[in-house]
Amino acid sequence: MKFTAFDTETDLIRPGCLAPALCCVSFCDDSLEPELYHVRDVYARLESMLVNDHIVGHNVAFDMAVIISRFPDFLPLVFEAYRSRRVLDTMINEQLEDIANGEFRGAYRAGQFEKRSYSLAAIAQRRLGKQLDKSNYRLGYGDLIEVPISEWEQGAKDYAKDDALTTYEIAKQQDPQPDAHAQTRAAFALHLMSCWGVRTDPEYVDRFIVNAQLEIEELREHLRSAGYIQRNGAKDTKKVQARVLELLGPNTPRTPKGSVKADSETLNRTGDPDLIAIDGLKKHEKISSVWFEHLKKGTTKAINARFNTLVESGRTSCSHPNLQNPHRAAGLRECFVARPGFYFAFCDYSALEMCTLAQVLVWLFKSSNLAVAINSGLDPHLSVASQLANCTYDEAQRMLGDGDKRIKELRQVSKALNFGLPGGMSAATFIKYAKNYGIELTQQEAQKLKADWLKSWPEMSRYFRYISSQTRMGEARVVQFMSNRVRGGVSYTQACNTYFQGLASDGAKDALFQVANACYNVSASALYGSRPVAFIHDEIICEVPIWNASNAADELARIMRVSMKQWTPDIEIKTTVAIAERWYKDADEVRNDKGELEPWNPSS
Repeated sequence: MKFTAFDTETDLIRPGCLAPALCCVSFCDDSLEPELYHVRDVYARLESMLVNDHIVGHNVAFDMAVIISRFPDFLPLVFEAYRSRRVLDTMINEQLEDIANGEFRGAYRAGQFEKRSYSLAAIAQRRLGKQLDKSNYRLGYGDLIEVPISEWEQGAKDYAKDDALTTYEIAKQQDPQPDAHAQTRAAFALHLMSCWGVRTDPEYVDRFIVNAQLEIEELREHLRSAGYIQRNGAKDTKKVQARVLELLGPNTPRTPKGSVKADSETLNRTGDPDLIAIDGLKKHEKISSVWFEHLKKGTTKAINARFNTLVESGRTSCSHPNLQNPHRAAGLRECFVARPGFYFAFCDYSALEMCTLAQVLVWLFKSSNLAVAINSGLDPHLSVASQLANCTYDEAQRMLGDGDKRIKELRQVSKALNFGLPGGMSAATFIKYAKNYGIELTQQEAQKLKADWLKSWPEMSRYFRYISSQTRMGEARVVQFMSNRVRGGVSYTQACNTYFQGLASDGAKDALFQVANACYNVSASALYGSRPVAFIHDEIICEVPIWNASNAADELARIMRVSMKQWTPDIEIKTTVAIAERWYKDADEVRNDKGELEPWNPSS
């Protein structure tokens, strides 16, 4: 099978346009003689490549989206090329290699720290010693869409051809990385998601912004009266620090340079209403600077958030805006609304990282109490709570059903333990982490809780010893189960997290591709005509047609379970699913007498 590199040249990429108009496509195969085709003449050559070739591109998800936008009938061929592992991305392969070497953020070369860039030009310089001139023509192809190639300047032809040639040369220099195909197709699904985007409700956005601005002004006026904001509007940092020092005394946290800390945790720790108000003002101003513009844009056109396929952990990230971690301000999520004729379908895995942790423990040690609990349908948090309460699981379950306050509180403590400690947290770190669950602990209490937690899951002691053996000599290289993806330069806590977090991420990204394929490409699927709009680590949100919302949402859940089961063969995987007209954080499953899903709303 022929190996072909290709690259597209398009109209200028503008905000909100992630698949701009196609001008031309360049190809390069083993002949090392690049070919250039105008958009009007490229159909047959593209079809041949998609059907017959091993395909490589740089940020190839972008190029594939451009092709589909211009030639929609190629969509099944594109999905099949990805499904059959015939598409590779030189950018993703380079990222995977750097992650394996612990150099994703950069590396020291000749005593100088070299920050990593993954542009074609940067990798060409690094790999080939080749200097690509990106100053000419790059922004001019929109003007050439209606012009035959025979009338182009030679520089415009050479520029386009050289990108395909360079991509081919880089691919031949790279060592194919484990899991590169899977990460590449996840990138494609994420890019389609970005292209589709999400919308916001004008009425909700206006109300949210007005309320947020009122809160900002009220907080500023209060702090001006208290003397913490000066006449010019600037915060009086010295006065804030002095007040923190007065309240916390010798226990005042300090920066590495010895200054009094005035971060969110420290300000709230003081318990002083004015200092807490300062923290509140900072958070509200962040909402204003980060979210207002995006929310307003979404009222007239799609918000096209950018999903990045890889960070060191194997997880994805998101920006412009960060839909994976939107601000928790009341009413912000509710600004996002499904398009007319659609509902949002929310489906997330139940305790996914606990499931992947259990699978890792089974692979390592052949057995696991955690795996037994999950597969028996037990609540892992209640299991730990029963250990803490010194009672049986059945007794704890009965107490919870009776509304016993103590067992409810212990279950909350157990959630903090189950989600925090597997990552190798020290007692001191766990004390800080537990505050996220509303739990205040002393050092002694934290140590006691960890000891009791290990009685529930004794295999975790073996897990921590295993990780210690890997990191005893310093930073380690961790090989991911199933995908064989490598992460280098990891510390003890990073190694603890990598095995199960990476497995969860790999499985969830695989599920996302399967969901996207069903939505766009499988006409017999109940999801066909739906669109993924957000991916939040263990949750996929789709827009589904109202007329078929229940079937589509249930199919979303089914695909996610079946897909993840390939990654966790020994663990029972469960999902929760709901539909709603807007993005409710706490949307729950609501079904009618026929078992069909109905839209959840705050009054449900």
